[in-house]
Amino acid sequence: MIYLASKSPRRAELLKKINVEFLLLEAEIEENLVLEGSPAFNAEKLAKEKCSQGIKNAIATNLENYPVLAADTIVVMGNKIYGKPKSSDHAFTMLSELSGQVHEVITGVSVGAWNSEKADIATISVSTFVEFGDISAIELKEYSETDEPLDKAGAYAIQGYAEKFIKGIKGSYSNVVGLPLFEALKLLKQFQL
Repeated sequence: MIYLASKSPRRAELLKKINVEFLLLEAEIEENLVLEGSPAFNAEKLAKEKCSQGIKNAIATNLENYPVLAADTIVVMGNKIYGKPKSSDHAFTMLSELSGQVHEVITGVSVGAWNSEKADIATISVSTFVEFGDISAIELKEYSETDEPLDKAGAYAIQGYAEKFIKGIKGSYSNVVGLPLFEALKLLKQFQL
């Protein structure tokens, strides 16, 4: 059993697919997408903050001592980070920039546990490269006006309607969905799971 410190239904779905038992755990943090160092550093930093907050919340509410899993996914092209779009128009702009290009999806993953003295947190990041084909303005507009892009980094869901825009992928598919399963399980094993 673990705690998943995430509101992402996609991360929950991924864990269910591989039969990892989990309980959802609140872990609100202030997400700031201002680059401080590398994009991977930022993804790791946000994941670690979520994990740390999850541990604090578990301790404060006297929950069972299970490991906490947290993640944060960002999309990067060049020096620009593509977070979650603020509106349909913003999603359209983001997707227009990604159309016909290769971008990087980086997920920071943290797993933490605690005892009476301290908390231990292990953090990694995983990168996947995604190439979009050329997408027509009509397709972009239709997609950006759906609800699908609005709560996703980069304004798309590879496992949803946007899958038809993907020309190629190099790396972990589940990373693009929001949780690199192979690497997350490897981290969990460090905490005897």
